[in-house]
Amino acid sequence: MIQCHKYESVGCSVYTVKNLLESNENLQIRLIGKNLGGGVDREIKGIRIIEELDIKKYMVGGELLLTSLKVFEKMNEEMFLFHLEELNKKKISGFIIKRNESIPSCLLDTLFKFCEENHIPVLEISQNQNYFGIIKYILGQIYNKEAANRLYFASMHDIFSGILLNESNLNVVIEKVLILLNKMLDNPVAIYSSDYDCYASSEEEPVSFNIENGLKRYIPEVITKHQYFIQKREYVEYINKMQLFDGRYFYLVITEKNNQLNDIDFAGTEDAILTLQFALMRLSAEEELDKKYQKDLEYRLLAGTLSSEEEDEVANILGLNDTDDLRVVTFRLLPKNKSRRFTSEQLRQTEIVEKELLRDLPKKYTTSNTNQIIYIYKKDEQISKLQFRLKLEELQRKIQSNLDKRNANAEFTIGIGKNVKGYHALKESFTDSKIALEYIHVIRKIIGDEDKSVVDCSKLGFFRMFVKIADKEELLSYVPESLQKLYEFDQQKKGSLIETLECFLNNKQSLKQTSKQMFVHYRTISYRLEKIKEISNMDFDNPAEILAVRNGLIIYRLIETM
Repeated sequence: MIQCHKYESVGCSVYTVKNLLESNENLQIRLIGKNLGGGVDREIKGIRIIEELDIKKYMVGGELLLTSLKVFEKMNEEMFLFHLEELNKKKISGFIIKRNESIPSCLLDTLFKFCEENHIPVLEISQNQNYFGIIKYILGQIYNKEAANRLYFASMHDIFSGILLNESNLNVVIEKVLILLNKMLDNPVAIYSSDYDCYASSEEEPVSFNIENGLKRYIPEVITKHQYFIQKREYVEYINKMQLFDGRYFYLVITEKNNQLNDIDFAGTEDAILTLQFALMRLSAEEELDKKYQKDLEYRLLAGTLSSEEEDEVANILGLNDTDDLRVVTFRLLPKNKSRRFTSEQLRQTEIVEKELLRDLPKKYTTSNTNQIIYIYKKDEQISKLQFRLKLEELQRKIQSNLDKRNANAEFTIGIGKNVKGYHALKESFTDSKIALEYIHVIRKIIGDEDKSVVDCSKLGFFRMFVKIADKEELLSYVPESLQKLYEFDQQKKGSLIETLECFLNNKQSLKQTSKQMFVHYRTISYRLEKIKEISNMDFDNPAEILAVRNGLIIYRLIETM
C-alpha cells in the first residue's frame, strides 16, 4: 500500500518514482539504469511532455518529464548535455522515454550516463503506450480530483496553444488537434459539417454520422465552457456543437469505442474545442473571401465586363475551353407577393437553395448573386437537350417543394440560355437566361400555364426579338389592326375579350377547353367569340392572321411590364 503525506491546502500527496514503479496499474513502465543512489525516492510533483526546448521556463521543479527525445535528435553531445544540466537544476523527478528508431543511439547513451551520474531515474514505456494515460494516472495519484482536473486542463492548454502558435497551416492545426485528441482519449474523434459530411477525422475511414431522435444533453462534472449531446448508435457518441459565425456550425464527435470517458477527459478537451473553433472560423473566413473573389470573377465573365485576356485567365481557372458547347442556366427566387421586395429572410433562403443545388450541380461552375444562382453547363454528349430540360424541371419541383415546407413564400424559377460555342460567348447565353426569367409572367400568360417555372429561351421564338425593342410605339407597330381594335374596346368597356381570345388560342381554338379553363359557360364563350369577330373582323381560319394576333398578344404583355 502506498504511504503518503497530505498537503491539504493544495490537495497534494507525496508520491515518488518508486510508488509509480510499484503501481498495480497496468502501466507497463520499466526502470533503466544503475547506481541511482536513491533516485527512485524522488518526489513527483507534476508531469510534463517535452515538446519544445525552452520547456524549463514553464517548470516549477519536481516534474516527471515524458519525451521521445525527438526535440533533441539534431543536437551534438555538448548542446544536449547543456539542456540536461538546465533541467537538472529544476530538480526534475525523472524521465519517461519512448524510444524512437530515428533517435541516434549516442543520444540515448549520453542521457543514460548523465542520469546515472546525477541519480536521475529513467523510465521507459513501449511504443504503443499512451502518454496521456500516464499523465491522468499520475495526476490522480498526487492530487485530489478537482486539482487533478484543473492541472490536466492547464497541461492540455499548453499543448493545444503550442499547436496553434507553431503551425501556420490551419488544416494541419485541425489534423494535429484531432490526432492528439485521439491519443488523449484513446477513442476516434471527427468533425462533421451541419449537413453531416465528414470534414476531418482521426480515422482513415470515418463512420457516417447523423443525429437521431432521443438526443440527450450532457454536461460534464468539471469546470468547462462546453456542453455535449449524447446518443447511442453502435457506440456512445459525445457531440459538441461548435458555433462559428453567421449561423454556421460544425459537430465535434467523440465516439466511445475503446475507453469510457471520465471527467478528466472532458477537462482535457476544453482547449481542443477552442483551438478547433478558432481554426475553423479562420478557415471559413478565408474560404468566404476566396469564394467571393471567384464568384466575382465568374459573374464578370458571364456579364461580359472582362477583357478578352481576363476572360482567358478566368476560363483557365474554371477549366473552360473556347471549343466547349456551353449554356448558362439562371436559377432565381421570386417573392410570391409581387408587390414586395425580397426580405433578408428570403435572401437567406437563396443561400439554402444554393446549398441544395450544389448537391446536384458541380460547385466549380456555380456562382450566386443576390437572389439568383447561375450555372455554366458544359454539354454532355450522353444527355439530350430534352433530357437536360427534364432534369432541370425535376430539380425545380424538388427545390420548390422544400421551399414550401419551409414556408419561404418564394417561387423557384429557372431560365435556360441558348447554346453557345466557347466561353467568350457566355454573355449571350446569360442574357437569354435572364430574359426568360424577367418575362416569365408574360410567358405564362402566352402559353396559358401559370405554373410554368422552367423556361428555355430557345423555345421563345419571336418573343426574343420583341424584348429587345424598348420603344412602345415601335412595338405597337407590330400589333395587327384587328387586335388593336379589340384592345381599345376592352380598355373603354373594361371588358375581358382579350383574355378570352388569349385563352381560346392557347387551347387550340377549343370552345370546350376554353370554357373549362375560364370557369365560364360554353354559350358565354361562344357569345364572346362572336363579339370578338364583330369588333375586330378577325378570321380564326387564317393561320397568318392568327400568328400575327398571337405576336400582338405577346407585345401587349411586354408593354404591361414596361
